[in-house]
Amino acid sequence: MSGTVKKDGARGTWFLVVDLPADPATGKRQQLRRRGFPTKKEAEAKLAEIVADGNRGVFVRPTHGTLAEYLEQWLESRAVNLRPSTMYGYEKIVRRRITPALGTAKLSDLTTADLERWYASLVTGGLSPKTVANTAGVLSAALSDAVRLKLLRHNPAAEARLPRRERREMSAWTEVEAAAFLVAVKDHRLAPIWRLMLATGLRRGELCGLRWKDVDLSAGTLEVAETRVVAHDVVTGAPKTRAGARIIALDAGTVAALTAWRRRQAAERLAAGPAWVDHSLVLVDEVGVPPHPETVTRWWSEAATSVGARPIRLHDARHTAATMLLRAGQPVKVVTQRLGHADVAVTMRIYQHVTAQDDREAADALGRALGGL
Repeated sequence: MSGTVKKDGARGTWFLVVDLPADPATGKRQQLRRRGFPTKKEAEAKLAEIVADGNRGVFVRPTHGTLAEYLEQWLESRAVNLRPSTMYGYEKIVRRRITPALGTAKLSDLTTADLERWYASLVTGGLSPKTVANTAGVLSAALSDAVRLKLLRHNPAAEARLPRRERREMSAWTEVEAAAFLVAVKDHRLAPIWRLMLATGLRRGELCGLRWKDVDLSAGTLEVAETRVVAHDVVTGAPKTRAGARIIALDAGTVAALTAWRRRQAAERLAAGPAWVDHSLVLVDEVGVPPHPETVTRWWSEAATSVGARPIRLHDARHTAATMLLRAGQPVKVVTQRLGHADVAVTMRIYQHVTAQDDREAADALGRALGGL
């Protein structure tokens, strides 16, 4: 790569011309021109920078495309390797948040300052800092790929500061609250399902995808082998991670609840007759149709409200199960495996408030053993 510096006689400024490698798509020779340098020295310095980048293989060809155009291409390229639910989340963030606000900007014109101002405006407009962080994460991933493809020299999102996130206090029932809830809903149709959630800490998608063939009532175990999650539609597939595919032991009370649930499901099948739709899933309605995952969330909220329980999200039933296990003194490694976390560090980070409490009790116990006050 080489170039020259020339004076623009009409304007009294300097400009540079760089001979670029041929366009790999067309084979045509290309030139880069940059104008408006007040002095010859400044133009020569910029020329030296461009040539040096070319010699190191990090030169970025000028692009006039918009961020919206690039993001649509990026989404198309990512669709091959992403789970439908993940892809659905990316598309919502790009098309509902990023493109309407920043889509018309040239990809090469984005700056870190622009992004920081936009992130702040999202919070001012009512989005939570966590939602803004998720949005920024998708944008940063897309721009990182643009750097790798040599469409950008650097990722302006990499150094952008995010709005401060207040640590959200985890909402989980105590052992007393969980037990009281199960007693209060014992006559509800879905009582065995709520027992299963609190006893295993299954994710919603894992519960919705649980098949009877994955449940061994005689052995007192279930296998997480399939999930039903929300994307553009409800999609069925394998667990997202290797750790998510696991076998979970069931306590005697949960086995009894599932046994009763299976008998009830058989009775409902007989009552429905030809109207029954056989999906072989554990969680179905009175005619065998699996509910939409969002419907399951609504059912949970309605059940808690109907018996006057302290409101928590369906996902907080998972937190409740994990918290109860840790407070009962179960090893973190065991809790990690039951929850399907990738490693112990994930469990420790999410439930650090519980493990910190246990550590304090351990410190006090050791202090008493050592003769402390």
